[in-house]
Formats: sequence, C-alpha cells, structure tokens
Amino acid sequence: MYDPDDMNELQDVEQLLDGAIEAIEKSRAGRVFGEIGPMQLADALRALIQQFEEIDAKVIPAYNNGLGEQALTLAAELAALAEHLELPEAQADLEKVSVGIALWVARHEGEISELEFVVNGFAASANITASEETLRTLFHAMKAVLEHAAPSIRTDSDQTNPHRPWRMLNFNFAIVATRTQDEQLMHEAFDTLGRNLPQDAPGFFEEGLRQSGKSVYGPKIRKLMQEYFTRWAVRH
Repeated sequence: MYDPDDMNELQDVEQLLDGAIEAIEKSRAGRVFGEIGPMQLADALRALIQQFEEIDAKVIPAYNNGLGEQALTLAAELAALAEHLELPEAQADLEKVSVGIALWVARHEGEISELEFVVNGFAASANITASEETLRTLFHAMKAVLEHAAPSIRTDSDQTNPHRPWRMLNFNFAIVATRTQDEQLMHEAFDTLGRNLPQDAPGFFEEGLRQSGKSVYGPKIRKLMQEYFTRWAVRH
C-alpha cells in the first residue's frame, strides 16, 4: 500500500536516469534536439533530486512547488526525447522517474503540474501485473497523484483530446480498483471518476458493466457495476 510516510519515492531514480541518458546519448549520435542537450537536462534533474533528498534529510528548508514543477518538466522533456528516438526502454525508465518525482511531490503536499509521463508510468505498471498487492499499491499511488494534481489540470477545461492525461488517469484509477475486486476501493474510485469526469461516467460504467460479465468477476462486482451504471444512466 502507498504510505506517504514510508515510501522512498526517489529510490533507484538516479540509476534509472543514468541508464536512460546513456541510451539516449548513444542513439542520438551527436544530433542536436533543441538548445539544451540531454546531458544538461539530466544534470539539472539530478541537482533537483539532490535538493529533494536534502529536504527529506532536513538539510535545507521545506519544499516549494517550483522545485517539483521543474523536475517534472525536465523528466517529461527527457521522456519525450526517448520517445522521439524510439527508445521504449529508456522512455519507460524515465516514466518511472516521473512517477517517483510525482509521488514525492504529493507527499510534500505540492502540486503536480505535468501528468503525461506519470500516467504512462502507472499504465505500464498496471499492464504487467496481476498481483493484487501491486494493484493496491498502484491504487494508492494513483490516488495521491489525483489528489495533488494542479488546479489547471483538475479543471479539465479543454476536453477535445480523449487521451488527455487527466482523463486517462481517472479511467485507469477506476480500472485498477476494479481489478482488485475490492468493493471499498471500487466505490472510492468510481465516486472519484463521477466527480472528476461526470461527462464520461455513463460510458465508462456501461462498458464496465459489459466487462463485469466475464468469469473473472463474481456477482458482487457485477452488482456494484450495475448500481453505478443505473445511477449514471438515469442522470444522463
């Protein structure tokens, strides 16, 4: 379970970063992408991570939102470069870096202003696990990010992109909860989805009701999905 007092979100982050940068440098073969190279971006990100560790050790004053925003932006730029260079392993590692930074920001009650690669990192983890314990950990980590997303993201003012990170995070949160088959977690995730994406809730629960007919789900899960489908179908 995600415990904001226990979890070392920055564990292995620097190792993941080093491996990804090595792959990027080897692949780009001297080509220039933008005014600042990947090594400079990585060095700036390492310096911020060092500040995070010093904040945790109470060596320097408490966290401010600017640090987290800078770190998430740098990690996103590097992940986007890995994607551009078609380096899926490096991109996946940088998505894990983004997740670690986002969870650290959440623990310090900061605002998470960059979601795309955080959401990708969560989705990748969910796609490769069937472990209930891992799914529960993902649920609580995703909840922390949802609760600390910046207001500019939470308002969801531009709904033209169906794949926007805020929408995908809410959907994946509800899907992960469903896969745990824990009714309490499902209630929490479904209510969150209804609050954050009321326009998408009817379609989500309609599809969820169809999926709940699979043999992997028992009658309690189907009943709960029917309850939410009926509630949202009546509203719309």
